[in-house]
Amino acid sequence: MPNSRGLLIGVLALVTGAVVALDAFGVINGPINRALAQRTYADEATVPALPQSGQVVPVLNPSTTVKSPAPTTAGLTKALRRVLASPSLGNDVSVVILDGQTGQQLYARKENKPQGPASTAKLITGVAALATLGSDTRILTQVVDNGSSITLVGGGDPMLASKPNPKAGTASIAELATTTTSWLKRANRTSVVLTFDDSLFTGPTSAPTWPASYVASGIVAPVTALQVDRGKINPPSPARASDPSELAGQRFAQALKVRGISVKGTVKRATAAAGAPVIASVQSPPITDLVEVMLTDSDDDVAEVLAHLAGARAGNGGSFAGGSATIQKVLDNFRISRDGLVLFDGSGLSRSNAATPLTLAQVIYTSSRSKDRGLRSVLSGMPVAGLTGTLTDRFRTASTRAGGGIARGKTGTLTGVSSLAGTVVDRQGHPLVFVILADQLTAAGTLAARQGIDRVVATLAQCGCQ
Repeated sequence: MPNSRGLLIGVLALVTGAVVALDAFGVINGPINRALAQRTYADEATVPALPQSGQVVPVLNPSTTVKSPAPTTAGLTKALRRVLASPSLGNDVSVVILDGQTGQQLYARKENKPQGPASTAKLITGVAALATLGSDTRILTQVVDNGSSITLVGGGDPMLASKPNPKAGTASIAELATTTTSWLKRANRTSVVLTFDDSLFTGPTSAPTWPASYVASGIVAPVTALQVDRGKINPPSPARASDPSELAGQRFAQALKVRGISVKGTVKRATAAAGAPVIASVQSPPITDLVEVMLTDSDDDVAEVLAHLAGARAGNGGSFAGGSATIQKVLDNFRISRDGLVLFDGSGLSRSNAATPLTLAQVIYTSSRSKDRGLRSVLSGMPVAGLTGTLTDRFRTASTRAGGGIARGKTGTLTGVSSLAGTVVDRQGHPLVFVILADQLTAAGTLAARQGIDRVVATLAQCGCQ
């Protein structure tokens, strides 16, 4: 069916939301750290209801209507029987497949069983961040004048870098120092006392359920509202500073000195005075871009900051607990099942996290069908099988190649856990949402499970399953 396969890519682009279209959302809503944009949770009226008792949800945008038949439960059961029986998937694999057009559940296996989601939890974080912060919001890092001192104020930009990177569109300490220096010299000030303010985030900087080795080995940085180069001491080395905010303050002081501004004494933590005038600022890419980076690269640092920001915006606190509480509320507002959901972080690093395949599938479906196009960055941010992000080196074998370029998915991997959640278009041109969780693997079997999961997705791509 050459015409049908040609249609597949077009359908996938429509379902997941085109990246080019998302770039149109570029309005700046204002500083997160000084006055969080007054945006409520996504209006329930903009969210398509999930099927209840066999009801079918109407397609919101007629242009995405696909006339191809959906797979049947019997057809999927027959097609998946052998690949799901693979020993590589361990003794406890859960699966759910939804019709990507209607949201109807087409196939399920332990769909309501809470399991370790690993990094597929980032899908939930992405929806919560977009719904709470606003998809076009940019995060400001500012310098304010406190009279006798100047203060570097962190707004939670997870991609703030030491040097400019025009291609990535990220903010830099260098740019901020240049603007600050210009203001100081106009005021005939060549010597300053410098402090830094990271008070937007509260509570512990590491999740209580994380092993100490996560930070020590550079897997993730302590979560603070002010960090540069993701808290790395000597990039690209993964080693992280024990206090990323202090490191950012020191980097800023160095940048000022290079530009002829003397910094007196030690750079210390302080709280900026209320109403202190802003003398310089830089801004992050929009939240949609941050969500895409988080999902494509499975970036743990970006995930934790987004969860903290959502908690701060919602009034629950810029903390691990605040982020988790906000995520729960957002799912309720979207009418997404959160039965059995337990989240101790926003990245999925905690082995104490739990989510059902059904929750993850509903997150993906809701993102693809919402009238809020910003939410579709959850879809466009998922890596393309065999081509981008954490799926670049997957779907390359004879038994999995059928899914290459046809599927998108968010990966999840911890020792003994392997998961993949995403979208795929079947042979008939019909969009599907899938979630596959396997969390009882031997340590040596984690990588083998990826191949087994990829075979399941490739089977869906090849299947008419009528």
